[in-house]
Amino acid sequence: MSRLLYLLLTTALMGMAFRALAEVSPYPQAKGIEASPDYRVRAGGKDIFVHKTPAFSMTTFAFIGDAEVVVEVQRPIKAAVIRPLSLGITASVKADTLRFRISRPCCLAIEVDDDLRRPLFLFANAPEVNTPQRGTAGVHYFEGGKIHEVGRIELKSDETVYLAGGAVVRGVIRANHATGIRILGPGILDGSTRDKQRQSVMLTGCRDLEINGPIVLGSYGWSIVPRLSENIRISNVKVVSWRDNDDGFDPDSSRHVTVENCFFRTKDDCMAVKAHGHFGKDAAPSGKNPDSFNTEDVRVTKSTFWSSEWGHALTVGFAVSAPAIRNVVFEDCDIIKKEKGPAMSIDNHDLGLVENLRFENIRIEDGCDKLLALKVAFSEYSADCPPEYFRNNAGRKAPNGEPWENILREKRASKRGTIRNVLFKDIGVIGDRMPDSDIRGFSPMNEVSDIVFQNVTFQGQVLKSASEAILRIRNATNVRFAE
Repeated sequence: MSRLLYLLLTTALMGMAFRALAEVSPYPQAKGIEASPDYRVRAGGKDIFVHKTPAFSMTTFAFIGDAEVVVEVQRPIKAAVIRPLSLGITASVKADTLRFRISRPCCLAIEVDDDLRRPLFLFANAPEVNTPQRGTAGVHYFEGGKIHEVGRIELKSDETVYLAGGAVVRGVIRANHATGIRILGPGILDGSTRDKQRQSVMLTGCRDLEINGPIVLGSYGWSIVPRLSENIRISNVKVVSWRDNDDGFDPDSSRHVTVENCFFRTKDDCMAVKAHGHFGKDAAPSGKNPDSFNTEDVRVTKSTFWSSEWGHALTVGFAVSAPAIRNVVFEDCDIIKKEKGPAMSIDNHDLGLVENLRFENIRIEDGCDKLLALKVAFSEYSADCPPEYFRNNAGRKAPNGEPWENILREKRASKRGTIRNVLFKDIGVIGDRMPDSDIRGFSPMNEVSDIVFQNVTFQGQVLKSASEAILRIRNATNVRFAE
């Protein structure tokens, strides 16, 4: 036998052996959860439960090795797309069945015949290691295969919430001035039956936080909110929702935040970096250091975003009533859908400073309505908005007419916030049309400045000017396209 033939045979046998070692572990099904009428899924030859929601279907399991995934679509189909496209996963389509292979943990959105209202989200996890044990002190353990009606979980320092695979936990999680909190496991924190707006996870004045693994489903109100907190790590989290004001992740007046390998599908903002300061009113309350209310050092990486009807995919603002938001990085991310509004934005509607931001290696796929918007503004969202117009006033007046115009003229003559030093680098628009963009200061004395575009492309072609990028600029200085 020739050496070449030997190597080919050896490689083939090793590949077969590797595939033979693939092992899929379905999570136990919770009784009372409705199965999807649209899809049936098998992975590694095993049936995987598919969860129904009003806006999509969802399935999740653990695996190791190289697994074949078979998706049976319960309607006639012509074609399918698996996103993010950067993963390079393609499906063979035969009759009503899709087949593809996965060899590493991934979060996928599967679209059939461009149907945005019936996609399938597939979350394939690595096997867990060092899982918390039931009965351990400080561990709130929720068993898989059950629905747990918990109402409210209050966490103290060094406590852990563990959601086992197949657990459905209906309730909210809260912590105040605690350290060492962990929210772990591949189970579901379910807000889909809630009829009042509340944050699913609200952690206030906390330090050293970790959230790893769970699905946050159907939040009515913001999903995950660390506030006045620091040293936060969010990984392998899936926030999937379709309800009003369901922001995915809102670090608010917090610092040293890392988000990686996460998936967000929301009706409102997927990611919104905010700085309300002290309860959204005082940037520097008496006796407090104003810098303690800044949002600083936020890094979002290797994550996937689908923002549907409202909001933005990656955004900073609207709230900047603390002194500053600075040193924020979005990198190596996929925006797979932005149905309305901008994919990337900075909206400063308050008096603070936004500076030193970087959007780098961002891939923007189908359905982008607007590429970016950078705005200094005054609106009903502004902390200094008169109470009769303020957004949180249920009986507010509509912001229009001569009284509102008088307020706008007054605000334009006074100092407002600033946006400066922002880099957009290696941004690739893959869709079939080039979306437009806006950079707009509120007035000549309230500017956006020092904005750099470097290697921003549309279908592989570098955009070298504002006209090529369909970029409108007003009350902004030093906006340039670099070589």
